Amino acid sequence: MVKKKSPYEHKRYWYHVSTTLKKKQVCITPRDEDECMNRDWREPSGKRICVSPTIEQCITAIPYILGATCSIYKTKNRLIAHKPHDVFDSKITQEGWLHRPTFFVKIGTLNFKDIEVGLGVENVIEQAASLDEPRRSGKVLRWWKRARINRFIKKT
Repeated sequence: MVKKKSPYEHKRYWYHVSTTLKKKQVCITPRDEDECMNRDWREPSGKRICVSPTIEQCITAIPYILGATCSIYKTKNRLIAHKPHDVFDSKITQEGWLHRPTFFVKIGTLNFKDIEVGLGVENVIEQAASLDEPRRSGKVLRWWKRARINRFIKKT
């Protein structure tokens, strides 16, 4: 049996999704639960930047609203992120935490309406990040992967 590589063991690029950031390049400072809109109240407190190895995992990890437009960012450099603790869906989203200010480069925007039109669906799948149900998070991640969302990213 081959052991899967942990995303936390080696330097890699990490993704971050935001509905508020717009700049082409940004230095994101770790935020705590009082400053962060997407932090679920059940998650541990403390300053961090939440990232994931793929765009689909990032979207799965956040509570989003239907019809949203997200800016997609990638770390400017390869980094090691810290493995989270006490986050119900972290095994699915492979969320990582960065604890230092980090430079990100915007790779594009993703508009949920464009995805809906492109896929011929009424709505993208409803978010699972605030439901505390790992099975639902797995279903949401599979949906985003099947949607092949890279083709809907408007490059900047």
